[in-house]
Amino acid sequence: MYLIYFFVFASVLGWFFEVAYRSAKANRLVNPGALKGPYLPIYGFGALIILAGQTQLQYFSLPSRAIFYFFALSSLEYLTGLAYNTLFQTRYWDYSNERFNIGGHVCLRFSIYWTVLALAADLSLGHFIPWLRSFISYSGTAGEMLMAVVSSAMVFDFTLSILQQIEKLKIRAKANEGLRREFVSIVEPLIAHPSVIKLRNCNHHFGKTRLDHVLDVSWLSFKASKYFHLNYKAAARGALLHDLFHYDWLREGPRFHGFRHPKIAVRNASQVTALTDMEQDIIKKHMWPLTLIPPRYAESWFVCFSDIYCSWRDYIAPLVLSLIGRRAVWAEKALAEFPSYNSIKKYCLQNKASNTAVSGLKPQSRGLDILLIDAQPRHLPYTGFRTLTLPRLAGATPDKHRVRIIDGRVESIKIPPRGVDLVGVTFSCNNAPLAYKIASEAKSHGLMTVAGGPHATAVPNEVLKHFDSILTGEAEGGCWERLLLDAEAGYLKKQYFNDSPPSLAELKPPRLDLLRSKQYLPVYPVEATRGCPNRCSFCFNRYIHPIYRKRPIAHVVADVERADKNNIFFMDDNLTVDAEYAKELFKALRHLKKHLFFQMQLSAAEDEELVKLAARAGCRGIFTGLESINTASLNSVAKSFNHVEKYKEQIAALDRNGIFVVGGLIFGLDADDPDTFRNTLEVLNNSAICSVAVNLNGAGNAGAGV
Repeated sequence: MYLIYFFVFASVLGWFFEVAYRSAKANRLVNPGALKGPYLPIYGFGALIILAGQTQLQYFSLPSRAIFYFFALSSLEYLTGLAYNTLFQTRYWDYSNERFNIGGHVCLRFSIYWTVLALAADLSLGHFIPWLRSFISYSGTAGEMLMAVVSSAMVFDFTLSILQQIEKLKIRAKANEGLRREFVSIVEPLIAHPSVIKLRNCNHHFGKTRLDHVLDVSWLSFKASKYFHLNYKAAARGALLHDLFHYDWLREGPRFHGFRHPKIAVRNASQVTALTDMEQDIIKKHMWPLTLIPPRYAESWFVCFSDIYCSWRDYIAPLVLSLIGRRAVWAEKALAEFPSYNSIKKYCLQNKASNTAVSGLKPQSRGLDILLIDAQPRHLPYTGFRTLTLPRLAGATPDKHRVRIIDGRVESIKIPPRGVDLVGVTFSCNNAPLAYKIASEAKSHGLMTVAGGPHATAVPNEVLKHFDSILTGEAEGGCWERLLLDAEAGYLKKQYFNDSPPSLAELKPPRLDLLRSKQYLPVYPVEATRGCPNRCSFCFNRYIHPIYRKRPIAHVVADVERADKNNIFFMDDNLTVDAEYAKELFKALRHLKKHLFFQMQLSAAEDEELVKLAARAGCRGIFTGLESINTASLNSVAKSFNHVEKYKEQIAALDRNGIFVVGGLIFGLDADDPDTFRNTLEVLNNSAICSVAVNLNGAGNAGAGV
């Protein structure tokens, strides 16, 4: 009973001592422990150690007892601090800034302080113990009740504190479970690849396969990068692929393996998935300083140091444990705990089974956050129209994915560092530098990039130097969907295309709701046909849309009926090239009473019925490719179906029916001479043309194909 009283008294006395010390240091009142009441059990246990030393070692010299107190009290402080930190992730003292500390739990200076205090207590116990006994005897029942109340309060307080810490552990466990889920969602698509699974058969370090090693490094790099708000996805992916080679590096493979295998891993990894610049840097520089050039990104440094730590741990731990016969136990434990391949595989299957049981549905793959960008400079002439390229692509995107569109003509192009998985960019040849800049920024955030449009189709090898993948030709018809499936799995092929042009009868409605800028002109875009049977040599349309196709007229009418604007602009390259189709379309649109604008070849104006039907349907203006008033120049670009001598009559036919004409011109064709400018002005002044759009040969032509 006296030992309990002694323990309680020392715990209370220690609490007052700690309050005085910590409050004076912090200039405010500080409760120094985990318990709510005025007691610190560690001082009680320390007092029992001193009592044991004084009674059991009383015949030893005082210096001998001092050594005992030094190690015994240091051990008590270390084990208590380690228990709180390990079990509850809490520190009530931290000596990390002190010299000669062990884990921040003990340090030489304070161990000496505790030894001095223990010696003082040792010398005074001969007077204190008799006093305590006489005090308890003198106080009688009241003293015993007081001690009983304090002891009960300590037990209750300690139990409540443990329960609270357990509840906190549960909360942390849930958070850690979420962290594991996120890690698995990132690495699972890569682990499913045969080239990565094959690493299970490659011995790497003592008792560990190469796959288990890269998973260790990936998990550590993921947690560190996430803690410091870095690109944890790129860190996890790059770390997982940093040793992607399949030879036994201890017995075979290239000479100077340590210097050469990062490049081998990059080459192999690029066959597994599209790598961002950051992921390539992670793989190439993970052997620094052997690579000489230091890592470029903070994420690369984390992977480098994680690799060093895991490698040395996997060598030293088995060697040390071999001395006590525990190496096999260590290996078994290491290969069963997260994030080993076995644990992740079991973890994924359990999660999928759990999700299926709850929802009653098959597990669905994760939807992507997709950013589509029209790479054009802002505020260019004739760029206030909404276009259909990216809205069509968004319309062809499965519903589980989330799509956002940035139109560079009317808004700033900014790549968000988070919340995007895939960046798709469409651009023409003159905007390639802007598109490459966008791709570089997206890759710096660890995002997958894909290019499409005229330039990607024209020079795919050049574009692939800047983008992870390219989509050539038309996106609808299957290749866009295939690309998204690969992106969900975490990798992209170098190029996607359709074997044959898509059917226009199966097009899904464009997502024009994603074009939200208020700077667009009040014009609604519609598409009736694609391609053009003409083969003008300067027109790139023959490569993008090599086959002329027509949509069902009912589908086109439905698009116009959905229009939220009265002005309708047909995006077709040559709407009237099939005169019978155009006439039926105009008849079907007449009752909608919209204002129509479209592109057509000027020779169609000779069909009086066609022109009148267009006017009755609401046509207010057309754009046509005059290109030149020089017949030789027209012949040089395979546009001999334009007849300069008929320009005036054809334009007049449109003008009589209330349809204004905007003509496209190209200066600098092979047959042009200095007189071309004067002759062109003379022809235009003698016609009823409303306006012209002038282009220089080599700079592109807005009237391509018509």
